[in-house]
Amino acid sequence: MSFLLNYLKKDKKKNHKNAIDEVSSGWTVENTDSDKLGSGNETSTHVATTDPNCKWQDTTYFQNRWQEYIFVGTCMMSQLLNQACIPQTLSLMNILTKSFHSNAKNQTWLMASFPLVSGSFILISGRVGDIYGLKWSLVGGNIFFIIWALISGFTNYTHSDTFFIVSRSFQGLGVAFILPNVMGCVGNIYKPNTFRKNIVISLIGACAPVGAFMGAFFAGLIGTKNPDDWPWSFYAMAIASTLTLLGALYSIPNHIPTNVHGFSMDWIGSGLAVVGLILLNFVWNQGPIDGWGKAYIIVLLIVSVFVLTLFFIYEVHYAASPLLPRVITQNRHMVMILMALFLGWGSFGIFSFYYFAFLLNLRHYSTVWAGGTYFMFAIWGVVASVVVGLSIRKISASIILFFSMIAFDVGIIMLSVTPVKQTYFRMNLGTMIILSFGMDMSFPAAAIILSDSLPNQYQGMAGSLANTMVNYSMSLCLGMGSTVESQINQNGKDLLKGYRAAEYLGIGIASLAVILSLIYMCERLWIDRKERMESTSETNLS
Repeated sequence: MSFLLNYLKKDKKKNHKNAIDEVSSGWTVENTDSDKLGSGNETSTHVATTDPNCKWQDTTYFQNRWQEYIFVGTCMMSQLLNQACIPQTLSLMNILTKSFHSNAKNQTWLMASFPLVSGSFILISGRVGDIYGLKWSLVGGNIFFIIWALISGFTNYTHSDTFFIVSRSFQGLGVAFILPNVMGCVGNIYKPNTFRKNIVISLIGACAPVGAFMGAFFAGLIGTKNPDDWPWSFYAMAIASTLTLLGALYSIPNHIPTNVHGFSMDWIGSGLAVVGLILLNFVWNQGPIDGWGKAYIIVLLIVSVFVLTLFFIYEVHYAASPLLPRVITQNRHMVMILMALFLGWGSFGIFSFYYFAFLLNLRHYSTVWAGGTYFMFAIWGVVASVVVGLSIRKISASIILFFSMIAFDVGIIMLSVTPVKQTYFRMNLGTMIILSFGMDMSFPAAAIILSDSLPNQYQGMAGSLANTMVNYSMSLCLGMGSTVESQINQNGKDLLKGYRAAEYLGIGIASLAVILSLIYMCERLWIDRKERMESTSETNLS
């Protein structure tokens, strides 16, 4: 970490000195905040300044090095809090079930409700940030998240698991407006294909496994000391998010370009996407609980598929300003990257739930020990992020993405063959190390490819797509895994057999991700080789 911070200091004074005097012919952006004139209705324009030696796209983005450090820290905390929210209910699953006098079948919703909503709304939140302002979309998401984190804790007094699940869903809605706009800010601030940008994205990626550990461990610690104190897990989350909000207000520049191309919001496409995604996810998670024979489950499944079909038809043929830019939908390689990311993290969603179910219900670990087993994520996640950050310019991102999918696949395969009566330090510890590389190699690689491939006006959308694949897939694939488990373990007495069946589905999903990423890697390497040969040939001719 010290090495990375020292690198961020490098040439800072030289780059910032005389930046205000170096005005280029870059974009002109209306600024309604820090550049206002007087107290009337007049507005001024901010003219971007550039410096070929500067690592930012505008030399006036940061006033001093500490502002940039706080900005990077804010981005990292946003990712950390998102990943901490997902497993914090897993180590507490039995405590929450007992506290709400809930049916054990509803335990999947304790995890699935959060990524269901966050994944469904992330698709549009990045576009909202691109059009209406990345910083203020992020700030609004933070405020919303804080309010519903507090409400999630207060549900303890209602004794209603339904109210708790709804509150968790609204927490996910807050996060949906944080993550893509964080990535959008990074994409706009730092120049593409630079070591500095790659390092920042890798540091953000490192917070995924660190956040997973902290959310699982501290929630388990609170639950172990006194099970009735579980609401403090959510109060602590609200406090941490408040600090992140203050950091965002101070450090994120007010003059990041906003909608310089005059795009309009695709509200019809947004409505179709959100309704279709939520209904499809709801069906897959509720079907195993109420039974797939229920009429309303079948009807909602058909409706969700119909709505999503309408969404894609509308986006491709009729939308004037499509929610999914045609530069993405018409690019087969981008679609392959997103699908691989979806499947890889979907298998990890299955792993996360059934790993904790395995430890709590079969090995009978305490909540703190179950959460503490994630500690390897915190260590090796940082190692993996540093490796990616230092090697991304030397090794093709397609190669990194491919090996991350292998890590997801190997991780869930190892869980599926782990004996119940075995010490953690044999199979499980190695599983944690391997999955750390899966998480911390896949997200930075995909985010860097998308961010560098898309123009500035789509940077929020680039963050949306990566985070949609991560969050939504974890919830949807968990519902699929729960469906398989319920079919195999119908009498509820053979837990291990049901868990294994769900894990086998996760293996199939991860294996498909490996195949897709392998095809993309081979095609990308062939294209790169062809371009190098053509470049060499042109050089020789000249």
